[in-house]
Amino acid sequence: MIAVALLSILLLLGIPAFGTYLQNAKLRSGAENFFAGVQMARAEAVRRNAPVQIVLTTDYPDAGAANTTNLSATAPNWLVRVQDPTTLEFTFIEGKAGTEGAGQAADATAWVQITGGAVSSITFNGFGRASTAATFAFSGPAGGPACAPAGPMRCLNIMVSLGGQARMCDPAVTAVGDSRAC
Repeated sequence: MIAVALLSILLLLGIPAFGTYLQNAKLRSGAENFFAGVQMARAEAVRRNAPVQIVLTTDYPDAGAANTTNLSATAPNWLVRVQDPTTLEFTFIEGKAGTEGAGQAADATAWVQITGGAVSSITFNGFGRASTAATFAFSGPAGGPACAPAGPMRCLNIMVSLGGQARMCDPAVTAVGDSRAC
């Protein structure tokens, strides 16, 4: 009886920490997927020797959304597309919804939000250079837990330079020389 009581107390103490761990894992997964998408868009631009875009969108990212997508500087979804220079039609290459892999229905509110500031898309040219430098911030939904250091969430940033290089960093890390810092 005592062992069961102790085990239940320990479980009750650990549940909030486990919930925070799951939220941080979803956030990291979303940031890593977007980071891979940026790298893929750059590689496709070099491979095709043609401009390739990665865009933030509020639409579900599938082949049908390549031409009609609603661009947004804050969105849960992203897609990679290439434009045919003669028809000006876009071809869908890859995309991810904010609800993918999070155990949520497709029409649910996405747990991860991507904010690009004033930037809703980046175009990579045939040399792999980006049209603009941008920082994409990954956070939980509005009204959710705050980012560190004020809250328990380890929000992340993806920084893309004009040269096309991308890196993931943690805005809460401020130590000089720490490779995780932005």
